[in-house]
Amino acid sequence: MQYDAKERICAWCYVLVEDMKKCADCSRAYCSRDCQIKDWKVGHHKTWCGKAGEKCVDYEIRDAGEKGLGLFTLRDFERGEKILVERPVVTGHGTGQSLNRDQLKIESVMKATMALAPIESASLHEKFLVNAAALGDTDQEGKGLFLNFSRINHDCIGNSTHYYDPDFGLKLLVANHDIPKGAEVTFSYTSNKKTQERALMMSFRGFQCTCIACKNQAVANKLDRVLDLDKKIMDLGCRGKTEQAIRAGTALLKLYDDLQLSDFQRVRTYYDLFQVAITKQKTVREGQRFIQEGYKHALQFYGRETHPEVQKYKQYAQKPSLHRNYRCIN
Repeated sequence: MQYDAKERICAWCYVLVEDMKKCADCSRAYCSRDCQIKDWKVGHHKTWCGKAGEKCVDYEIRDAGEKGLGLFTLRDFERGEKILVERPVVTGHGTGQSLNRDQLKIESVMKATMALAPIESASLHEKFLVNAAALGDTDQEGKGLFLNFSRINHDCIGNSTHYYDPDFGLKLLVANHDIPKGAEVTFSYTSNKKTQERALMMSFRGFQCTCIACKNQAVANKLDRVLDLDKKIMDLGCRGKTEQAIRAGTALLKLYDDLQLSDFQRVRTYYDLFQVAITKQKTVREGQRFIQEGYKHALQFYGRETHPEVQKYKQYAQKPSLHRNYRCIN
């Protein structure tokens, strides 16, 4: 039972596509009209039709050297564009002692899953432990294995960021910046960790990262400073040092530009700056600008106006006085 990364499978039921039927408005492939309708209605393809990449058309899974297989672009992707949108095929909690294995009855799913690292192991639990991604903000909501997303390799900076949309049950991968055709798509497995912690976590996974941040101390220092400044904004703000907090946030946004980091991080920082700035009369106008920027970046990252995070920032952008900090103004 050999895994072939170039095989196209039905986007809904995962069987191999022999007589391929395509969505009328994009390149998504199906084995039947029935599967296409289910994916449109239940799988929420109607939301992402023409707005996300498809395997073998916009990206491919292929050899990435010592890293094994990886995901590479077959066309240019713009910043904020959704590289892939995917449902998990295996879900579970904790270390994977209780897994939902229903999809493994499908041959193509079983082949792709068992071809994941560690290659020498035939244990589904080991593969789940190594490759599963969180289905929410924390692991408490469970984890999932994905046919394509689980192939993406680590880079301490990365050119993409992912999130799970619980309303739709989908994992989305978003371009941090413009990505050219032929580039490998990566994201950080160790975000929010400093240099030594990142190296330790990678050693636990059994490999040594060779990205630019791991080879260039100046870049590693910038990543560490991102974490320091992120913490500093609210620490200073809570002590009433609003101007200093805003200076820290401005420096942080500059680092995001230097490192070409995600709109997701910009959203968080603009929101923190908004919360701090609206506590002082002389910085309220700046706070209004911050939340407008936060809303703009949230919409670019999440990709839909109806996403709860986008809605939250939109309401504050339209009426900042709704935020509880606005009542503390002095």
